[in-house]
Amino acid sequence: MSSKNRLVLAVLILCITGISIALHKNRQIGIPLWVDQKPSTWLIEAKATFYSPDGKPAIIKLALPQVVINESIGQEVGSLGFGYHQEELSNGLKAVWSSERPQAKEAQSLYYRVRLPENANFGSAGIEVKGNPPTAESPGLTGAVEQAAMALIQKSRSVSGDNNTFFTHLFMELASDDTAQEILLLRRHYEKEENISEKNLLIVIGIDMLRMAGIPARLAHGIVLNPELGGQPAIPLIEYLDGSTWRIKNPATPNASLRSDNIFVWNRGGNALLEVFGGENSRVVFTVVKDILSLEKLNQLSNSPFLASTILGLPVSERQVFRFVVLIPLGAFIVVLMRNIVGIPTLGTFMPVLLALGFLEMPLGMGIAMFITIVAVGLFFRFLLSNMNLLVVPRVAACVVIVTLLMVFMSLISWKLGFRGVLQITLFPMIIIAWTIERMSLIWEEEGKRNAIVQVAGSVLVAVVAYLFMSVPQIQYWAQYFPELLLVLLAAILLIGRYTGYRLSELHRFRNFTEA
Repeated sequence: MSSKNRLVLAVLILCITGISIALHKNRQIGIPLWVDQKPSTWLIEAKATFYSPDGKPAIIKLALPQVVINESIGQEVGSLGFGYHQEELSNGLKAVWSSERPQAKEAQSLYYRVRLPENANFGSAGIEVKGNPPTAESPGLTGAVEQAAMALIQKSRSVSGDNNTFFTHLFMELASDDTAQEILLLRRHYEKEENISEKNLLIVIGIDMLRMAGIPARLAHGIVLNPELGGQPAIPLIEYLDGSTWRIKNPATPNASLRSDNIFVWNRGGNALLEVFGGENSRVVFTVVKDILSLEKLNQLSNSPFLASTILGLPVSERQVFRFVVLIPLGAFIVVLMRNIVGIPTLGTFMPVLLALGFLEMPLGMGIAMFITIVAVGLFFRFLLSNMNLLVVPRVAACVVIVTLLMVFMSLISWKLGFRGVLQITLFPMIIIAWTIERMSLIWEEEGKRNAIVQVAGSVLVAVVAYLFMSVPQIQYWAQYFPELLLVLLAAILLIGRYTGYRLSELHRFRNFTEA
């Protein structure tokens, strides 16, 4: 069989396989082919991890949300061998896993998933107190600290009409940049005597101040419904009694509602978020994704023989890792198209692809400006290094150090100037940028500055085209929900690989041959 026939056969096999699996998932499992064909829902996954160094019996308890539309317990990764049940408490519900002999010296992972409609109740509504309202317990402050606390409470009371507005003014005072003496005294007391970290300082002080004011208060936790955050810890919230109703707010934004902050209340009632008995180094992180499949469909997909062709059968936290990985072949396809068909020169194949991935996480104009700045300054230092007659590897390593320092310097300067978007500069692949500077300097010395600038400009142009292609919602949807279609993309790349005709950028050079 000739090479051409082998190529045609390979292309047919790849296309038939990819399209067949995609159609199977669409018709048999019910995954829609178009991004807006079905309404999106929130899928929240809690991943609890711990270590059992001695392999002794372990019990893990995770507080659960009171607003649960549909839920499923994920035990497909790291939770095999654990029993599961739910424990109902007077002020909430808990998921309980237990095992007599967990695997020693290995991280154990347990999963709990909750699916919510996009317009669901975020669990922030007030809860009426059943029976007699509880009374607030005084934190037991004395001396100057007690006087400072009472002064702060009186100041907030003087501009409040009820417990709700008192909460708002109290936390606005605690978070104020113009910190009063009483707040500084309270901060020093809690940092020293209570040994509380800066992260939890505002929460602990606020709860104690509410209790001193006669308002029962307790800790709650929420999850930000933002897929871009990846694995996130729970946000501490405060639940307080307003008359006969338990209300809940975010102390970081006391004058805003939880819905406006896009925060879903995971648990309330004062229960501990995670309890581990028989283990150590425990933590729980939450991963949020926009999804269109029901949990029943996800379970059906996990049992499908075509599981290897999709990432949807994985836990949500692991699935997020592939969010950008599946876009890399798309960028590589654009590079092949732009180089072999259009004829735009680039500095390597992967540099434009990785640069495009960096552009996806920041404004395009700012990304291009930062890239040009880093390359220009790095090229200047590279020419300084050339006078030292260094070998290739030490020279490239020196470029990596210089690029890293440039990123740190630009981040600090941008933070002082108020340009928050520049902080995402760390998304740029610094190794690729360092090698770009090295390659550009060699081309500058051997072929002239014009060729060096043309190739770098071509790389940026191809990266922008790849960014525009990868940022299309439908393209991202196919890459995530139908990764088997990458086989069709592979077939297209194989076909382009056989193309030996004129490139579009060369047509003007050979137009005389066409006329002849």
